[in-house]
Amino acid sequence: MGNKNTSFTEEELEDYEDLTYLTRKEILLAWDKWRGLVGGSGVVDRVTRYPEARVQKLPELQHNPFRERITRVFSSLKDSHLSFEDFLDLLSVMSSKAPLQLKAHYAFHIFDYNEDQILDSEDLDVVVERLTGEQGLLPEEKKKLVERLLEDTDLDGGGISEEEFKHLLTKCPDFIHSFRFSV
Repeated sequence: MGNKNTSFTEEELEDYEDLTYLTRKEILLAWDKWRGLVGGSGVVDRVTRYPEARVQKLPELQHNPFRERITRVFSSLKDSHLSFEDFLDLLSVMSSKAPLQLKAHYAFHIFDYNEDQILDSEDLDVVVERLTGEQGLLPEEKKKLVERLLEDTDLDGGGISEEEFKHLLTKCPDFIHSFRFSV
């Protein structure tokens, strides 16, 4: 596994290409990046699951206010530990080639802090706080913003469903360009 060209068989690379929005070159770059992130403990393989602290050293995550949620959502066991394949999933969704609907699906789950499949005032309060910082808005301003988000997006009064969220994002052309980073 030492040489990036011998880390994968031809079939494995083809499978990863088929299952992600990444090119062969991006997959090999991702492997190098992965080894750099988690390699401090010796031999690096594709199945060992590493704690979020290791993965969050990725420059694109270090200062992201949602980094803990991102690692949890992309963790195949939802325990914030990631394997290389979880990491590939993350990079694939964050790829510029991933479709809006897929990005929206993951964004919804990242913002669903209480993991009840609905974005409610509790979730939106945390999202707004993360985006603005603790000193960003006065409590009454934050409350008004959350209420306005629910009023404008929640069509049935039961909180923002994933479908309502996806519909909202179709009206935000910048989302697909901002919800990404490259290998």
